[in-house]
Parts: sequence; C-alpha cells; structure tokens
Amino acid sequence: MTRPTKATIDLSALQHNAQALRDRAPNSRCLFVVKADAYGHGIELVAPALQKLGDGFAVAHCDEGIALRHLGIDQPILILEGSFDADELALAHHHNLTVALTNSTQIADYFGTATDQRPAIWLKLDTGMHRLGLTHAEINDFANRATSSQSTVLFTHFSDADQSDERTELQLRSLISLGKALRYPMSAANSPALLRYPNTHLDWIRPGYAIYGNPPSGADAPDLQPVMTVQSRIHSLRTIAAGECVGYGSTWCAHRQSVIATIPIGYADGYPRSARNGTPVLVNGRLAELAGRVSMDLITVDVTNIGPVQVGDPVELWGKSLPVSVIADYNDLSGYEILARIPKRLPRIPLNLQIDPA
Repeated sequence: MTRPTKATIDLSALQHNAQALRDRAPNSRCLFVVKADAYGHGIELVAPALQKLGDGFAVAHCDEGIALRHLGIDQPILILEGSFDADELALAHHHNLTVALTNSTQIADYFGTATDQRPAIWLKLDTGMHRLGLTHAEINDFANRATSSQSTVLFTHFSDADQSDERTELQLRSLISLGKALRYPMSAANSPALLRYPNTHLDWIRPGYAIYGNPPSGADAPDLQPVMTVQSRIHSLRTIAAGECVGYGSTWCAHRQSVIATIPIGYADGYPRSARNGTPVLVNGRLAELAGRVSMDLITVDVTNIGPVQVGDPVELWGKSLPVSVIADYNDLSGYEILARIPKRLPRIPLNLQIDPA
C-alpha cells in the first residue's frame, strides 16, 4: 500500500466500548449490531474482536449473517429485516440464523417452511415507527399457532430515542404491555435508548453506532472511544493569489494570498461529496478548513492560518482527535451515514487487538 490514505481501526477501543455499553445494562443480554460492514469499520475485523464480549450479533439481511458464519462466528445471529421469501428462510435456517418476523408474509413463510432446525424467534412489534413490524393482533395470532417449546423474543425499534422522551415512552409501554401478556422476553434498546433510558434495557440490548465510539445525539457517554481514524498526508502545496478559485465549480475563492494543501482522499474513499467549504480538517494536529468541492480522489484545504506545513505532513479527516460527529454536524449529515458509506477502497488497518478480552 503506497497511498497514505487509510482508516485505522482501534480494536482495543472497540472492545472497551463494548464492555462499557454492557456495563450500562448489567442485567441484559447483548446483541452487537454489525450491519453495513460493521458501520463501515470492516466486519471481518469487528466481529471476531467482539465475539467474547456479547451474546450474539445482529445484521440487516441474510447475506450479512452468512458472511459472519464464514468468519467462524458460531453465536446467535439475528437477521433484522427478516427473509424475502421461503427459500431464503430455509437458507437462513440452514446457517442457523435467527430470522426476525416483521410482516404477515414472513409469518406465512415461517409456518410453511418444513424444517426441524428453527433458531429462536424474534417477533418485531410495530409500536409507532411504521417501517417494519407486526400488529398486536398478528403477534397474538402467531402466539396461538406457535409451539410452546420455541424460544421467542418480542422486540421493537424506537423512532425518536435520540430526541423525544414522550414518544419513546409510548413505544416502550406498547411493547411491555404485549410482552408481559405473552410472557415473552423483550428487546428495545438501540444505542440512543441504551444510553439515555435505562428502563428500555429489558432482556436484550442491541447497541450499534455507539460500539464504534460515537455517542448518538443527546447521549452522555464520555467513556466511549472513537474506533476509526481516517488519516492521510499532504500530497502537494501551492500558493494562490487573492481572487483565484479552487476546485470544480470554483465554489471557494481566496480573499487573500492563500496556501492550499491537496490531500489524497475523496468521495470514492467515503469523504462526503456534499462537505461544505470550512469543514474542519486536522493538519499537523491543527485545525484547517476544507476549501473547494470534494472530488473523487482529492480534497483541497486552506492551511494559510496554521503555520508552516510541508508535503507529507499528517492529516486526520475524523477519528481520535476530530469526531465524525463534528464533520456530520457541520454538514447537516448523519455520522451513521458517513461511516456506512465508506467503500472497500479505503484500507482498514487493525490496531491493538486484545486476544482474550476480560
């Protein structure tokens, strides 16, 4: 690897975060959410590092679950979207994947699949998100048809856990009312709920974004450490006169003589194309500003105010010293989106793996 642009993945920070989140809910079991390539961090790095710290994993779809099995993960794996047809459900059962039931078609496929190998059932209750989930009546009907020997968990997903106490409480009450009536174990807490509402912890927690060291909006979590640091180095420097412009569309023009650093990272590496002029960039540990439109492979940065710089100086785009939330907030983006969109083109370099975490 000769290009200096990379993402370092601090696996000791990952394991620290995982334990810190488990400590927030000591009486709950835990599924770590590693969908979307572990939120862009690399599932092949993240899952093995977490498997001794949790009770299983959750992913979006069956292909992600099968990929975990191919990595040697033998813990329970929950497929949050469920299956798309009966054949996929059978394939999931073949790989011992727990497929959530989220609509009436999936319930019909479940009862129509002839197999003796059925992992625990997770039934998703729609408590107000209105995206996926079953009604109270559909879940009651399922309970009447299912065998009593089958392990069943009732779960839901919060729509506003990062911003609305009232709506979260309404959703939680809806879940608990049905869960108690059916005597099912329950799960509700995603990352923001886990950190903000201890009464949501219930039997299972499902932390995702926070595992990677990124507290959701409104959550107090000083014990979390950023796992990913995206780094590069200055590729070239040039001095431009007042009135000269930089980049496609001439969206940034110098109001004085300025020093411009070119950095080898672009939207093909996951740096947001929509990033605005002035987005903070750390150069030599000092704050500089994005200057000009992000291109496929390169960005340009105004380093006029940060003292002497030279080709090869280190650059941090986000990570240990510049949280991804800062980049997201400056650009009206979501940190979730930035991380999930990082392509395989950006190398992930693992650091500090604890082989046998406590």
